[in-house]
Amino acid sequence: MDDLLLEPLKYYESKAKQQHHDHAMAYFDELVQRSGMDPEENRKTVKLYNEEMAKIKELNGKISKYKWVRVLAIIGIVIGAILLISSFSGFSGFGSVLKLLIGLGAIVGCILAIVKKINPILKNFNAVVAEHQKVADEYLAQAKAQMAPLNNLFDDNDTKKLIEKTLPEIKIDPKFTVERQDILQNQYDYVEMTDEESSTVTVLSGEFFGNPFVFQRYLKHQMGSQTYTGTLQISWTETYRDSNGKLCTRRRYQTLTASVTKPKPFYHYHTLLGYGHQAAPALTFSRESTHAEKKSDKAIERMVKSGEKKLQKQAQKAIKKGESFTAMANSEFDVLFGATDRDNEMEFRLLFTPLAQTGMTKLIRSDVGFGDDFNFYKQNRYNIIVSDHAQNWDMNTSGKRYRHYDIDESRKLFVEFNDTYFKNLFFDFAPLLTIPAYQEKPMLSMVPYEDTQKYFTTAEHEILANAIDSKSFAHSRTATDVILKTAPIRKENSVDCVKVTAYSYAAEDRIDLIPVYGGDGRWHNVPVPWIEYIPLEKTSCMAMAELDLSECQFRQKLGENEFSETIRDLSGRSAYKDGLYAYALNEEDNIDSVYANFGKLNINKK
Repeated sequence: MDDLLLEPLKYYESKAKQQHHDHAMAYFDELVQRSGMDPEENRKTVKLYNEEMAKIKELNGKISKYKWVRVLAIIGIVIGAILLISSFSGFSGFGSVLKLLIGLGAIVGCILAIVKKINPILKNFNAVVAEHQKVADEYLAQAKAQMAPLNNLFDDNDTKKLIEKTLPEIKIDPKFTVERQDILQNQYDYVEMTDEESSTVTVLSGEFFGNPFVFQRYLKHQMGSQTYTGTLQISWTETYRDSNGKLCTRRRYQTLTASVTKPKPFYHYHTLLGYGHQAAPALTFSRESTHAEKKSDKAIERMVKSGEKKLQKQAQKAIKKGESFTAMANSEFDVLFGATDRDNEMEFRLLFTPLAQTGMTKLIRSDVGFGDDFNFYKQNRYNIIVSDHAQNWDMNTSGKRYRHYDIDESRKLFVEFNDTYFKNLFFDFAPLLTIPAYQEKPMLSMVPYEDTQKYFTTAEHEILANAIDSKSFAHSRTATDVILKTAPIRKENSVDCVKVTAYSYAAEDRIDLIPVYGGDGRWHNVPVPWIEYIPLEKTSCMAMAELDLSECQFRQKLGENEFSETIRDLSGRSAYKDGLYAYALNEEDNIDSVYANFGKLNINKK
């Protein structure tokens, strides 16, 4: 173990950040070498392509200018026509003759300019652009062909390999296995999300210092409300006396406004890191982010002083009630970390040693990385980190993102993505790294893994279901996002057949008439349009198996006729991710056809 990991900020800035960047650069160069492509030839081709595109851009600029000149000429024709027509209206004298001559001159001159000058120039420019575009397309096709051997090597496992190289203490699973979930549930108090309000869309699991972790991203649903507003214009006649005492009438106008509040479903993505560790197994607590990194030293000093008083009051109340809460000697840590709902003071102090307190305080106050943007929840042997930055973390490691015709652009995409990915992952682990006990290896349990009625976890089922077009599962009247939940039906011959239930809403337009008192002394029904969201539920089936193919190998397999024909037959209702392949069953599909389809894909037998 690298002792510097106990100081995650220092470790990232002085070592890991640059090291990971260098690893990404070296790995890209390795892929280039393996591909056998010639980078310099590609750069020459891309340069020629860019030169052609620059010429096209310049010509398009000129074309745009001449098009504007043509528009002005057309306006001139219109003005000339107006002058010509007006000259015949009450025709008399020199003025009408002048209008006639100017109008005719404008029309004839502008038409000649368009026909003889502007249109030929535009036609010539367009022809030249077409020629340059043809040449540019040829260069682009050549550049793509040059990059094809490299593009075909990019894989969804590249990012995971790089992380393991930079952080040897971390081991990433190919997928979130039933065995991994079983260990988390039985030995680390992990609780699977089974409610109908969330659906797993991404998962990344593995071990850190031999202890299990899992990143999970959910699509979550919650009911809220929305206020709708409507208006109604009213008018009435009002009688009044003017300054001379004369009786007069006038028309008065008023806009009446009304509103209604109605239920509305809302959806958002939620990302968290779960880390299992046996240290302090009886302790639970929670802390919320303070974004202390945005505060000045004086502001933090005031915050700590104010917090000290609250901690003292809480400690006094705890004594009276016979509770165990005791304020820490390090009040800065106690205030900034803020886990005042902790329920086991002895285990809390065993976990947060003076070294851990110092490291955590530095992390909270530092603006390196993402600052104090994390919530930390401990539930016995399971720790949960929910950070702001992870909510926007692009967790999709598909090699498609690097595929490009330009090797330099591809390198840039590869290195920038992997640098960012590592930073997001590292700073979710950073709060855990400040705790020395969490870097200790676990005492492995000898409890055997229990076989289940499915080959794959519910999380993996939901991920593949979400990767397939939701139309394959959603009710035909669906007008919102869809929460997909799965349940096992049958496992056989390495294939899971699962029930997929899609929860969504239909949206129906409604109008409420709300009485509003007007300035005319009468009540008026103001129409307020709103949307009623009607719950929908549809159940269908999905089949899923492991192909034991990386993303790169999967693309290569698509060149085989029988394999590609099977994929094509299932396209539009199928998805591949992390070596797993799944497709939504049609009503006419039966279990035999499912196994026949997967048999053609040469799946691994479990």
